[in-house]
Amino acid sequence: MTTNDWKYCQKNSDLILISGLSQLKNQNRNNFDSVFENDYGNYLISDINNNWNYTGEAKNLSRRLKQHSKEKTSTFYRNYLKFEKQKGNQKRQLKISNFEVRTIKTGIGRKELEEFGIVNIPANLNKFQLGKRNFRTAKANTKLWFEIQTNRQEIIEQGEKELKKAKSYNWFSAIINSHAGLYWVEHKTKGLIYIGESSDVFKRYETHSGKTYFSALRRNLGETILGFKLQTINGRKRYFSDIEDREITKFLMNCSIKTLPISFGRFELEEYLIRKNNSLLNRKK
Repeated sequence: MTTNDWKYCQKNSDLILISGLSQLKNQNRNNFDSVFENDYGNYLISDINNNWNYTGEAKNLSRRLKQHSKEKTSTFYRNYLKFEKQKGNQKRQLKISNFEVRTIKTGIGRKELEEFGIVNIPANLNKFQLGKRNFRTAKANTKLWFEIQTNRQEIIEQGEKELKKAKSYNWFSAIINSHAGLYWVEHKTKGLIYIGESSDVFKRYETHSGKTYFSALRRNLGETILGFKLQTINGRKRYFSDIEDREITKFLMNCSIKTLPISFGRFELEEYLIRKNNSLLNRKK
């Protein structure tokens, strides 16, 4: 078993995630008023009988769980109230104080562990990232998760090498399949302009190729490179004029894109590459 190898992690991602999920589920339960660490990681919120579950990932566990501890900012609790209202159980609703949380530090694989947990716990209070991973049953290797975390940096650097070997395509001639992974965008004269990740790279590529509304790449390109001013809709800066949108599309005609399928570690590889490279349009440094 080679737990410091990028290719091993991609081929055996489910086994790694079974181990990680087992570690998360076996952590001590804490109340929301506990002191949590300011670490990257994953969390599992449950009521005392495990009838209601919600799982997620965070760059800062303490900050995220403080959000969940308050009714006005808690996603899981808002979803819980909606379910109870639909069933007509408003009089028997649990309070936030009736829920507890388990956490685990995650140096690599936190997005995949979230997606895997939603299906395999299962997490009935999650509304997004549904169906991103398959249901898996296997005995957890208790050491595997920790070995992978220990070798995090070496694994990520190998992932960088795999991306560099990937073939580049002209933007509108690209051959892109539906897979979770990373994409790397370069312009003919401006060089690297954007690094992104998605649970479905093909759908994200289609979004970037169309209108600006849902595309961070197009919004940042229009503002930063072409000097356009975003228009506001429903209180959010979301779109350019039709003429400006066509200019953004013309700009993409002079861009190339390469992609890398990733089953484990796409958030961490994206973050590493953004920090390392001076990508013009990435704002989450």
